[in-house]
Amino acid sequence: MVKKKVSSLKPFSKSLFPALSGDIVEYDELWSFVISKAYRIWIWIALCRRTKQVVAYHLGDRTKESFKIFYNKVPIDYANCLSTSDGLEVYKIMRIYGHMMGKKKEGRTSQVEAFNTVLRQRLARLVRRTCAFSKSPEMHEIVIRWFIQEYNEEILSVGL
Repeated sequence: MVKKKVSSLKPFSKSLFPALSGDIVEYDELWSFVISKAYRIWIWIALCRRTKQVVAYHLGDRTKESFKIFYNKVPIDYANCLSTSDGLEVYKIMRIYGHMMGKKKEGRTSQVEAFNTVLRQRLARLVRRTCAFSKSPEMHEIVIRWFIQEYNEEILSVGL
């Protein structure tokens, strides 16, 4: 049932507002797991501060290679916007594009951190102490993609 629903979703890019010249994209990551906490999966998130929409996401590890795969998923219009993140080492790659790094207490990533909280509240499989965990990486990604796309489309339908 879930796989059918996801296959009926339109392309991810169709659920986004177009980027504007003053947009700021916030980058962050959060960890989750499949089967056991020994098998951690990192969810990379890029969120537009103006629209509160997730412009790209990626499930992988916390390496520079995984970040590059994630960054290549960011639509070019959003990749050209100013961006901000926490102080994770891999984000230094983006400094040449006008990227600002800071500490969590500075509030540079407050919108994406709030979205991470929404993810953990609404998807039981992302809660650290839960009985509702994913049993396969494929289903983990399907449920996350489904949620993010529905979230984006809800914002799109309401408008700004």
